Amino acid sequence: MKRVRETLAVAMALLASVPVATSAQNAGSPNQIEQRDPDHCGVAGAGCDPADVQQWKAVGNRLADLSSADLSQYAYACARHPEWKKDCQTDPAIILKRLGIEGY
Repeated sequence: MKRVRETLAVAMALLASVPVATSAQNAGSPNQIEQRDPDHCGVAGAGCDPADVQQWKAVGNRLADLSSADLSQYAYACARHPEWKKDCQTDPAIILKRLGIEGY
C-alpha cells in the first residue's frame, strides 16, 4: 500500500507541473517577443528570418505558388542544405517532397 501511495504522489506531482511548463514555453522571453513584433519584423515575423532564408523565400516565390508555411519550410531547407542548391534554384516541389510535403 505504501508503494502505491508513493507512486500516486509522484504521478500527481508530475501532472501538476505540466501546465506550468506548457505556459512557460508559450510565453517566450521579452526579447523573443520583441524580435517577432509585426512592426519590427513584418507579418508573422518573416523579416526576422536569417538573410539566407529570406533570399530562398524570394526564389521560392518566383518559382512556385507555395503556402507561407511550405515556403518557409523550403527556404529553411535550402539554407541548411547547400548540396541541394541546384534543386532549390529550379524546383521547390523536389525540396518539399524531400521534407515529406506532398501536393506540388
